[in-house]
Amino acid sequence: MEVKQIIRILGVVALLGGIARICMAPSAYIWGADSMPELVSGFVACVLMGIGIIGVYLYQAPRSGLLGLISVLLLSVSSSLTAALVWNNMLGLLPEDHNYISMLLPINSILTLIGQIVFSLTAIRARVYPIWSLILFIVYPGIYFIPAVSDLGSVAWGLCYVVFALYILQVRARRA
Repeated sequence: MEVKQIIRILGVVALLGGIARICMAPSAYIWGADSMPELVSGFVACVLMGIGIIGVYLYQAPRSGLLGLISVLLLSVSSSLTAALVWNNMLGLLPEDHNYISMLLPINSILTLIGQIVFSLTAIRARVYPIWSLILFIVYPGIYFIPAVSDLGSVAWGLCYVVFALYILQVRARRA
């Protein structure tokens, strides 16, 4: 199997992860925050996005370099940690009840934020993905702090991955 085929497969994984992340919003509106359908969508999204981001990086790897790789590894690790935290929530293990969960939350948030910012900056420099999707990738965490639309943060996050994946899956030459 060629690297291009692997990148396309990982692009499909990123696309499915983005769709699963987007599905969190209607689940939260219909069944409420932290409902089982929302948590299942979030868990599936974490797993798929953690794998799919590797394909997103590989598609632009020659242009984003080592810093891009480090940021993707941070994003993949933080996605795995998020999946573990969501799994704990699905089992009913809350941060207030377990110190290790309380300790992982801020570490995971910092890893994710650093990974997102560095990835976006290296991707902007690489000029492979649309600039608006990379800016959205940097600013979407702020949506979670706006109470009226906080559930839409997952839509913005998933949309970024959908756009990245669609660019990978398109048959078109990269811009110089």
